[in-house]
Amino acid sequence: MLKLFRAYYPIVKWTIVILSYGFLIYKIEEFIHTPASNQDWFNISLYRWGWLLMTLILLPGNLLIESIKWRFLVSKVEPISFATAFKSLFSGLATGFFTPNRLGEYPGRVVYLQSENRWKGITFGFIGTLAQTITLLSFGLLSFWLLMVHHPFGTHKSDTLRTIIFSIATVLSFTIYLSLPRLVRLLRYFKIHTKMMIWLRWFTLFSTRELTFILLLAMSRYLVFCLQLYFMLLFCDIKIPFLHGMIAIAAYYLFVTFTPSISFSEAAIRGSYAVMFIGLFSENAIAAATAGVLIWFINAVIPMIIGSIFFSRTKI
Repeated sequence: MLKLFRAYYPIVKWTIVILSYGFLIYKIEEFIHTPASNQDWFNISLYRWGWLLMTLILLPGNLLIESIKWRFLVSKVEPISFATAFKSLFSGLATGFFTPNRLGEYPGRVVYLQSENRWKGITFGFIGTLAQTITLLSFGLLSFWLLMVHHPFGTHKSDTLRTIIFSIATVLSFTIYLSLPRLVRLLRYFKIHTKMMIWLRWFTLFSTRELTFILLLAMSRYLVFCLQLYFMLLFCDIKIPFLHGMIAIAAYYLFVTFTPSISFSEAAIRGSYAVMFIGLFSENAIAAATAGVLIWFINAVIPMIIGSIFFSRTKI
């Protein structure tokens, strides 16, 4: 089986690269036919171009944090250098570019690990994803609750119920995440399929302190994401107070993350949610949609182009 996979890996690899670039060309062509592309980009002030520059400057910081997190996670089974962690991250961004909800990202990352450690690497990647998801869920739900209070859709009684549900969900998610090693050890006393237990036992390699460190990295990356989008809003001439902007952005990322999507609809989804939440504080719908699409190009397309170069050079 492994020999067969090695034989067909070059075909799979180049198919992924071609599909990624094909999708990119499709999205650029689609953007050209949107109202946002009709803006007079050459008459934008130097001050506003500065906000775009700030957004781009934060991109390496975003990728650095994720590389540190990935390197820390896989160090439990295979120590890798920062350079390898960066290449691994970029390759994953390339393979995840055209897959539903970026499911192909971690298989793209683990090609830089030894073959016997790749399934473990995907497992550890799940821990990192869980930390990022909890961060998105907690701040996103809080922001969505604040938006509902500011734009009430129900009675005081329903607001109280939402507050209780939010509080329980937040506390429960953090408790489960930080208690993963203990919970897995408890599962040993139940009749669980052997293969499932082999997969779950890798969670016990992390202490609560290490899981907290991973969570802090996830929160740091989340902050960078939010700042990037806020700067992009300023570039698109949407002037809203910082606190209001961050609340709307957190709710935006909550819905973007938990909306099932296929690759060719992702940019449209981001644009529509940007209009929905940023539109609560600004009437400039076209600018809000433009900001949502542009931030997607910066955080997804640029890394994909770099990642496709690294991924095309990988071998099994």
